Amino acid sequence: MGAGVENPVIAADVKAEPPGNSRVLWISSLAFALGFAVWGMFAALAPFLIKWYDFSATQVLVLAAMEPFFAAAVSIPVGILTDKFGGRGVFTLLLLSLTLPLFFGYFAEGYYAFLFLGTLLGLGGASFVVGNAHVSSWYPKSKQGTALGIFGMGNVGITVGMVTVTFLITRVLTGPDGWRLIFPIFAIATLLMAGVYWFFTSDPPNRKLKNTSLREIFVVYRSGVVVWLVPYLYWVSFGTLTFFASAMPIYLLDQWHVDAIQASMVYTPPLVICVAIARPLGGWLSDRYDTFNILSWMFGIMVVLALLMAMQISLPLVLFAMYGLALLSGAAAAAVIKLIPMYFVHVGAVSGLAKAAGAACGFTMTIILATSKQLLGGYTLGFAIWALMNIAAFYIVLSRVGFRDTKPLAEQPSGTQKILTARSSA
Repeated sequence: MGAGVENPVIAADVKAEPPGNSRVLWISSLAFALGFAVWGMFAALAPFLIKWYDFSATQVLVLAAMEPFFAAAVSIPVGILTDKFGGRGVFTLLLLSLTLPLFFGYFAEGYYAFLFLGTLLGLGGASFVVGNAHVSSWYPKSKQGTALGIFGMGNVGITVGMVTVTFLITRVLTGPDGWRLIFPIFAIATLLMAGVYWFFTSDPPNRKLKNTSLREIFVVYRSGVVVWLVPYLYWVSFGTLTFFASAMPIYLLDQWHVDAIQASMVYTPPLVICVAIARPLGGWLSDRYDTFNILSWMFGIMVVLALLMAMQISLPLVLFAMYGLALLSGAAAAAVIKLIPMYFVHVGAVSGLAKAAGAACGFTMTIILATSKQLLGGYTLGFAIWALMNIAAFYIVLSRVGFRDTKPLAEQPSGTQKILTARSSA
């Protein structure tokens, strides 16, 4: 094929949009919350490992980073599989798969065993990808922002996991190895949720990508710059949650000498609650106003707060910046997710890429923070790098670079929706 010739790979007939499904929305939200509870339990456990096993702060930061690392690694294939096979089956299988490392956790001993366990529990973070695609497949575009914002409230699961783990360790499972029972407790809950998901949810009858090959779905990653800009915006917005949830308990303990129990049960959980309660608002705003204008305001304020946090003036100011960033990032994440069904039919595949970016941010920034502490003896450089990432996101949404030349699906020619165009050269 000659250079510059467009080759339409996929074209889907426009069908009547689905009306919505409240049962799928609420069960997906609960399953997502449970997946994130599993994801958050290790961040709560990490500060206690310093005491029990004499691990260093850097070692525990690396442990906490492994969950978002694995979530990033599996989110893309999980998203593609959801597009192909539907959310009901893939989410059920994901929940069943989570039970295996949870049961293994009861027997974990030593740094490398915990490293392996923390990595596998990152699978809970991929629950967002499946639920996001499943919910969006049931709702019309005019309501997807609100529906996905409600679904995004499942982020609060991280708080549930952290508070539950800390409470059980300090108040209930107080024997020498009693804390290990937290793993089978979560395993049983995950197993029950898998059954609920399989028997009480369904896929839409006119699922668009049912007969599309995995290869065709994968080609969406070559569709243009927008498919990479959206994940970067999610890197910064949702990445605030994954970064803070992984690193803040250890940072507060090491930098500000906050008690481990307070760090996990008092200071960190409100971060996740702020993100969760702000997501429906962000989705609602993106349904009613220009999404890029909304994001410009949000990322602009986030830049100011990120710079304030990098200064590390005092604990009260750090907490103010942290909670402010959490609120804004929750709303921004919902608005960014709204962009995916606006520009792509392959919601699962692109959501997987976005979720991989958000999870990778948690891993990357936690490692950067650990490196800053190890090499320079403090955390200022790590937070300065985080501020620069927020500045880049603000520039993208303010200038609309890359988006100006790409039409949303609703503005494409009637009768067909061009999913992607592959350009090939001789």
